[in-house]
Amino acid sequence: MAGSGVQTVSRALAVLGCFRGGDELGVTDVARAQGLALSTTHRLLTALVDAGFLEKTAEASRYRLGGALAQYGQIAYRQHRIYLTEPHLERLAATTGASASVAMRYGNEVVLLGTSRWREAEGHALQGVLLPLHASALGKALLAFSHTGQDELERLPYGDGTDRAVRNADELAKELALTRERGYGFNDEELAAGHRTIGLPIFPADGGADVRFALGIRGATELMSPERIPFLVDLGRSTARDISVALAQ
Repeated sequence: MAGSGVQTVSRALAVLGCFRGGDELGVTDVARAQGLALSTTHRLLTALVDAGFLEKTAEASRYRLGGALAQYGQIAYRQHRIYLTEPHLERLAATTGASASVAMRYGNEVVLLGTSRWREAEGHALQGVLLPLHASALGKALLAFSHTGQDELERLPYGDGTDRAVRNADELAKELALTRERGYGFNDEELAAGHRTIGLPIFPADGGADVRFALGIRGATELMSPERIPFLVDLGRSTARDISVALAQ
């Protein structure tokens, strides 16, 4: 019985994961994505609606994320004290003309916890956006400045990203060594053509080695030119220190 209950929970969470992209989905869409029977999918969707995690649209019997998730998201936002980073992100974005964000690791991905409102149209502006660890500057920074072994790199998926992204654990290990050497991760059009990102670790203010958060600076390649990278890195490091102090208060 216990095993069956765990399987049901796992299936429900997998169904909920189908809505990460922000789209409205029908029963058939979800069933096809998860390889489930329509009757099973309908039961899981109904349970998620009853819990408030999803809501059903009246027009076309489709489903979208529900209010309970927004509530939990706000709770997590306060618990991680991300609101304390907002003035620093806005200042960095206004100074550089790039977008700024704070992120943490979430399984095999990076989740954006807070982003600057400056130049939202540049993309990656929404909180909750997920990025692959291997192809994002934020992911590289989080991996490089944490206790990450080769076996863990071997287990990561490498399918996402452009043809400029690393495609296996050995390539990523070399990239992480370079990240540690220069002190920041770099995404050179590895997720989207025409855009680059710098990812800097946010070291704990108490001097601990447990890096939980990273700071991202993202912009068009013209803005993130090789000549400007040192300037952006210096500003980013200063901002990362300020954020570290703010989070420790």
